[in-house]
Amino acid sequence: MKKKVSLLFLLLFILFSKQVLAHTSLEDSTPKDGEVITEPIRELTLIFGTKVEQNSRISVSNSNGEPVKLGNFVIEEEEMWANFLQPLKNGNYKVDWKIIGADGHPIEGTFTFSVDVPIDESKGENKGETEEEPKQEDSKASNTIKTKHDVQQSNVPSYIIPSIIGALFVIVAGSFLSLMLRKK
Repeated sequence: MKKKVSLLFLLLFILFSKQVLAHTSLEDSTPKDGEVITEPIRELTLIFGTKVEQNSRISVSNSNGEPVKLGNFVIEEEEMWANFLQPLKNGNYKVDWKIIGADGHPIEGTFTFSVDVPIDESKGENKGETEEEPKQEDSKASNTIKTKHDVQQSNVPSYIIPSIIGALFVIVAGSFLSLMLRKK
C-alpha cells in the first residue's frame, strides 16, 4: 500500500517537475524578433513570464556594434520598456537583455529587428524639428507607453494558473489517498 502511494507521488512529481524547474523567458516584445519596422520607432517594450527584478538591463546596438542611447528606462512587474532618445535610423539592431526573475535566477537573451523607414518620410520629419519638438514627442511617447502598460496590467496575473494546477493536484492526491485508505 505504501509503495503504491509512494510510486504515485514520485510519478506526479516527475510529471510536474518541468514546470517548477522552468525559468522565465521573453514572452513578447515590441518590436518582435526579426520584425521589420517601417515607421519611426521611439520605444522598446519587453514582457516576461514573471516579475522582473529592478537591477535588470536592456541594451540596443546597431549593425556596427555601436550602442544606441536609451532615454527613460522603466521596470514594472513583468514588463521593461525604454524610450529611444531619437528615432532609429534605417538598419539592423540587436537587443540584449539580462534579467533576474522572481525566482532569483539570472536569465539573458537577444533578439534582432530592422528599421526600414521610407526615405521621404524620414526627411519630412527631420526638416522642421526644433529643440522643443522632440521634447514634446518624448512626452507623447511616454504617454503611449503608459497606455500600453495599463492594457498589459489587465491581463491575468502569472501566478493564477500555477495556483490552480497546484490546487487541482492537492484535490486529486487527497481523493486518491482517501480512496486508498477506505479500501484497507
